[in-house]
Amino acid sequence: MPVIALIPTDTQTSRLGLRARLSDQLGDANILEHTVRRAASIPNVQKVVLIHPPGQDPLSLIDLSKLKIAKPVLAHMDPGCLKDKQLARWVSSRKWAQPHWRGGLGGATCYDELLPAGPLAEALRTHGGKTALIVRGDWCLFDPSYASKQLDKLYEDVEAMKMIFTQAPPGLSGIAVSLDILEQLSNGLAGFGDILAYSPVHPHIDPVGRDVNCTIPAEVRDTVERLVYDTPRSTAMIQALAERLGDSLGDADAETITQTCRAIRSDDPGMIYRWLPRMVTLELTPRRTPAGPITPHHHTTFDRPDIDTDLALRIIEQLGEDDSGADVTLMLGGLGDAMLHPQWEQIATAAHESGVLSVGIETDLLCDQEDLARLLELPIELILVRFNADTAETYQKAMGTDGFKQVLNNIEWLYNERIRRAGEGGDAKGAMPWLVPSMVKTADTLPELESFFDKWTHYMGHALIAPACDGCGLMPAMSPVPMEPPDRRGCLQITRRMSILSDGTVAMCDQDWQGRSPIGDTRTQTLIDIWRDSQTFAKAHDEQRWNELTICGGCVEWHRP
Repeated sequence: MPVIALIPTDTQTSRLGLRARLSDQLGDANILEHTVRRAASIPNVQKVVLIHPPGQDPLSLIDLSKLKIAKPVLAHMDPGCLKDKQLARWVSSRKWAQPHWRGGLGGATCYDELLPAGPLAEALRTHGGKTALIVRGDWCLFDPSYASKQLDKLYEDVEAMKMIFTQAPPGLSGIAVSLDILEQLSNGLAGFGDILAYSPVHPHIDPVGRDVNCTIPAEVRDTVERLVYDTPRSTAMIQALAERLGDSLGDADAETITQTCRAIRSDDPGMIYRWLPRMVTLELTPRRTPAGPITPHHHTTFDRPDIDTDLALRIIEQLGEDDSGADVTLMLGGLGDAMLHPQWEQIATAAHESGVLSVGIETDLLCDQEDLARLLELPIELILVRFNADTAETYQKAMGTDGFKQVLNNIEWLYNERIRRAGEGGDAKGAMPWLVPSMVKTADTLPELESFFDKWTHYMGHALIAPACDGCGLMPAMSPVPMEPPDRRGCLQITRRMSILSDGTVAMCDQDWQGRSPIGDTRTQTLIDIWRDSQTFAKAHDEQRWNELTICGGCVEWHRP
């Protein structure tokens, strides 16, 4: 069966909206040349097709004689600029799950970064193919041997399986698909995440346990690393791999690459502190309207003030300095409702303009329609609504207020208004921003958990079930069952997230609600200096000395990613 390697190639903009760097040199070739060379080395691939927007010439970046590629390498112009109505939604969803192959909003996977499907299907038809191996131009380290196995597996029953994926870190594996599945996705404005994620309408066995998953070694699967040449963090790792592997980089397989990644991090443990963490939470205020038993405010008093607007703007400015915020997602939330801060709109706008990758806001949504309208006018990509109930009775019991109907009406208004603003032909699939209702899992909310999750996943594309945290003993344990594994390990959160309280204190983690174990103060220190100083705490966890830290000894949330 003839196979075509399809490579969506935008020489100006990466899929996450950053500057494309396809012409960057990596050893003996540039980024696009590495990708094309790997694609052409797959035995079943007959030709390589670069799909590009109008006005671009990706072939000008490739020296075919130098690469010694005997197979045709062709360009295919897409008049739609590699975009469709749903693209902004999928791109936004991946910003919040960059180093993971799946887990994005709406179930988005790294393979959704290859979409939209329409141009892929058109290119495949035009060039006479029925089956494709798809990677992006900046996936310069994808493993051709995985691709061969995926294609062999697809050939076993192409009508039944239609696509074969792996659980490799983003950038290390393409996806093998049939023309039929691309046409189905294109006609339905759908993505691979729609197939691979849980659907309450069409429940199915997790695809990772089915034949459509081409299994790979656990050490590759479990590597949390984005190996796409796009963000400052991922490009630095790929450059480090090139320096470490030298002439063998071009032929390095996924196992070699992930092993080398671990070696690089082991030899240089301070590497992750060259950039701020991908997830930063900025608490604008500790205040909330609800104060029921499910909230920390029912059990503890938080007397710190709203954040000073000038301080908030200084913090935000640092997030975008020197492109360091190019892969940072900023959540305006923390303990309080961000919309209660008098300048929340100014701060949200400044965050977007600073250069951070994506801005979200966490709220109880107990507000009037005027504020709702402003939510849709601001450059916010994610609205996280702390709903915590599926009935008015449970909302009253958990949240301590009768605001259930108001929140429900507000969510419905936002849902419909997003679609209206999407214009003619708009629907929920392409509407932005993401609306994600969340529920804390407690004994009181457990009976409604399934109906809550299924309903909002169906309507919004995503719903969040959050663990019942106790703030390291500041409120009673409310989880229905203990969730922590039996063997204690070092906490992952303190190396992946930064939580800034409204008084400017940077807490050790999002469980340090009172800032009892601060790692710095933004009023007197820069964010990057604070982040680098936090290595002391991470080292204590690596050495299993968490009992020496103020809040960590009795923590039961250390296992959360």
